[in-house]
Amino acid sequence: MKKKIILIIISVLFFIGCSEAQRKTGRPLPKVHKGATGSLVQPVSDKTVADWNSIHRMYAAKKYQLKDSWELVSYYDYSVTKNENSLEELQNMKIQILGDSILYLNGKKIKVCRTDRDPFMYERDALYYAYLKDYFALRGINMSKSVPVLLIQSSEHEIYSDMLEYIYTGEYLVLYHNNIAGVFKYVRRSGQGQPSLDAKLEYTQADLYQDVKKEMSSKRAREYNIRPYKGKLKLCMGNSISQMNSSGGFYFVKLPNYKSFPIFVAYNCNEDDEFLIYTYKNGMIDDDNNINILAFSSYNDIKEDFAIFTDGTIYVRTVEGKKTSIDVYRINDDGEFYQLN
Repeated sequence: MKKKIILIIISVLFFIGCSEAQRKTGRPLPKVHKGATGSLVQPVSDKTVADWNSIHRMYAAKKYQLKDSWELVSYYDYSVTKNENSLEELQNMKIQILGDSILYLNGKKIKVCRTDRDPFMYERDALYYAYLKDYFALRGINMSKSVPVLLIQSSEHEIYSDMLEYIYTGEYLVLYHNNIAGVFKYVRRSGQGQPSLDAKLEYTQADLYQDVKKEMSSKRAREYNIRPYKGKLKLCMGNSISQMNSSGGFYFVKLPNYKSFPIFVAYNCNEDDEFLIYTYKNGMIDDDNNINILAFSSYNDIKEDFAIFTDGTIYVRTVEGKKTSIDVYRINDDGEFYQLN
C-alpha cells in the first residue's frame, strides 16, 4: 500500500508516545498526527449516505488487474542519525522473486539460492538481528535455531543485502540500505475479489461520531449490531505487545467479521480526531496492518473521512482545499489490507 503508516503502550501512548521508537522501528509509511481536538459532527445525512453509495458504484463498476506485491511494512534503523533518504529508497523498491532462485530489485536481476544459517553469525555481527528475531517470533516465525535466507550467487558485492544474503521466510523479505533493515511483506491482491455492486454501506466515520455520543444510536450500528468494544485487545507493534482497552480518550467498535476476520475501528479523540481500522488475526491487532484516517489536522486544512461496505471495501476520502481524492482498500484472504490501484 502506498498509504503512509508509521506508535504505543496503552491509551495515550498508543498513538503518540513512540517518537524515538518510531525512528528506530517505525512503520514506513505513517501519518504523524498531532494537534487540536475536532468536534463531534451531526448524525449521518441522507446526502452523505448517497455520496458514499455513489462512490462505491463508481469503483465497483471498474475493472481491476490486480497483482501481488512486496510492501515495506516495518523497518529497523540502526544508524546514529535519521536516514530518511535511505528509507525512501526502500519504500520505492520494486521486488519480484521467481522460484526462490531469481530476485529482481528495481529490475536488477540477482541469482540467489535458498538456505538456512546458524543464528550465531547474526547474533554476533548483525545489530538488527535481536529486533528482527522478536519481530518475527510475534508473527509465528521462529529464528532462534536457524535463520532462513536467500544467498546471493551472482555477485560479490552487496545489493541491498548484508553478508551477501537476505533474511527470507517466503512471506517476509528483509533488505538493507545504509544501516536500515527494511521488512517487506508479500501481499496477495490477485484473486482476492473486487468491489461488489450489491454491497451495502455498513459503517462510516459520521456513524462512529454519532455512536460516541450515544451507544448504537446510528442507524447502521443498530442494523449491523456494531457495538463499542470494552474488552482488552493485544496490539502487536514491531517487536513488542501491548494491552489496549477503551480508556483515556479512545473508543473502539467491533464490526461484523469479513472473511472470518473481526474488524475493529479505533477512535482517538485526545488531539486531532484520528481513526485506525484493524483486522483481528492471530489473537491480536497488528500496527503493521491498519488503515489510518485523520479527520482534522492542526497543521493544515486536510480533512479525511471513511466508509466501510459489507463486501470489505473501505474508502478513505481526502479533501484538501478544493481538491478531493479517494483511496480504495480491501481485505485479502490473509486478513491483510491492500490498496486498489
